[in-house]
Amino acid sequence: MMLAHQCSARAYLAVLVAVLLTVLLLTAHRLHNGSSIGLPTLTDGGRKNAGADHKDPQRPPSTESSKAPPGTAAGGSSGGSAPAFCDQDWNLLRSKDLDLSENVVYTRRCVKPAYGNVNRDAVASVAGPLISGTTTLNLKAECAHLTPPPCEPLTLEVPPTYPPPEGQYSHLVFGIASSYERVQESLPSFAHWLAGTGAQLVAVVSDADEAPKPNLRALETLYRNHHVNATIIAPKQKESLPRINTKEDEKLRRPAAVEQLHFLLIRDMLDIATPQTQWLGVLDDDTFFPAMHPLDLALRQHDHTKQVWLGALADNWVSVKIWGFMAYGGAGTFLSMPLARQLEPHLEACVRETDISSGDGMLRDCVYSRSTTKLTLVEGLYQHDFMGDASGFFESGRRALSLHHWKSWYSAPVPLMAAITDVCGDCFLQRWRFGKDTLLANGYSITVYREGLDSLLLDRMEGTFNEADGRFDFIYGPFRPRLGNDQKKSYRLKAVDGGTARGDHFRQVYVHRAKRDEEGTKPVDEVVELVWEV
Repeated sequence: MMLAHQCSARAYLAVLVAVLLTVLLLTAHRLHNGSSIGLPTLTDGGRKNAGADHKDPQRPPSTESSKAPPGTAAGGSSGGSAPAFCDQDWNLLRSKDLDLSENVVYTRRCVKPAYGNVNRDAVASVAGPLISGTTTLNLKAECAHLTPPPCEPLTLEVPPTYPPPEGQYSHLVFGIASSYERVQESLPSFAHWLAGTGAQLVAVVSDADEAPKPNLRALETLYRNHHVNATIIAPKQKESLPRINTKEDEKLRRPAAVEQLHFLLIRDMLDIATPQTQWLGVLDDDTFFPAMHPLDLALRQHDHTKQVWLGALADNWVSVKIWGFMAYGGAGTFLSMPLARQLEPHLEACVRETDISSGDGMLRDCVYSRSTTKLTLVEGLYQHDFMGDASGFFESGRRALSLHHWKSWYSAPVPLMAAITDVCGDCFLQRWRFGKDTLLANGYSITVYREGLDSLLLDRMEGTFNEADGRFDFIYGPFRPRLGNDQKKSYRLKAVDGGTARGDHFRQVYVHRAKRDEEGTKPVDEVVELVWEV
């Protein structure tokens, strides 16, 4: 009896141990397959949603797992393979916003930036291909069946990083006039270049007095929670001022026209200026600065203690002929404090005396009639008065201080694109050529040319956008011919992920999408991921 009882107890214990082991194995397997929470990511598709729910998409918070070397788990070994690839790496590629095909042809390179005094505007040559060591991944496969992809090392020479921005630009005040909805939607893009800088933003909400009245204080708090020093106010001018030849239906218009509020921003910015303020920047709500440091360097080339008016013309000469020689606000218009104070007492009179309806034109007429100041053009400020495919501009290697019309006249995920500025400073849109046929425009695209690069004049802009002809020559010309899709293969930036503190890794995901309209075939997208060492 005692022997039988002992055997029964042993059997029971064996079953209990087996059950516990099974539970532990299932739990480990579930965690291994990405059930744990990884880094938040930013994708091209997710960018639009980010504006609606007021998340700051540019700087996802780091987690401990993000500090592991690429291709390893936190605390794991750092070899060229990826033994723990299935966690956050896998989840990024599987994200719904990225919307990749079930199978993808995948390459990744681990980029070590070599900071130094490099010629950022030159096309640097790198021996060997960029796209190498490709692996076919099934994004629906279990992690246990995944062969970890390699992460081949790559060194790229880049300019130095910028100094920490905290409070550094308190001498700058920016202003916009727009609707409540557009000011709300613009938070992610403003946060990219304004957060933590010490610069101030004043936003005049044109429909603030309309029923139902929007909550301006809540929106201002939201901006400040994203570290943007914003003042959001209702218009002081409640109705449009009559102008010369004003149409009858425009007289006493309520609320005041946005164009007039745009011009009257000068007073609103002066109201919040401090003794340290040097420049007032009048912007459109879709004016975007990739980084504050190069903009500030450009402004410092001019004497802010004198009456100075800085800006850029429209890119399209037809627009210049129609609207005249003036600073076009989408590129960013900058007034020194002495000039702003000179104009301020005359603002209403300047509106009444002009026959032009645009705020930029009102400013032009007021500057010329109330001061001896003339417009000074600043290279790198871009009005971007073109439509269609903007790839020619972004692949031209131009140093851009400002971008405009990126979510209306053409489409480009500029907050994603410019996120690389925190890793390697002025390397945004810097170009490298690999082997004989591949060009990397950092933050925008990887392009493989069928006929190779030697036959291309890379110092000329490819005429990809609509009407890329003599109308744009004075800014962008001369052009080189536009190539068809059969002559080049493009991988466009679709997602970024990672931290920007020392020891982090910052990831760029470039995607070439396969055609989806061929019956009987499954599309296979191609992905190139660049993992930057910070």
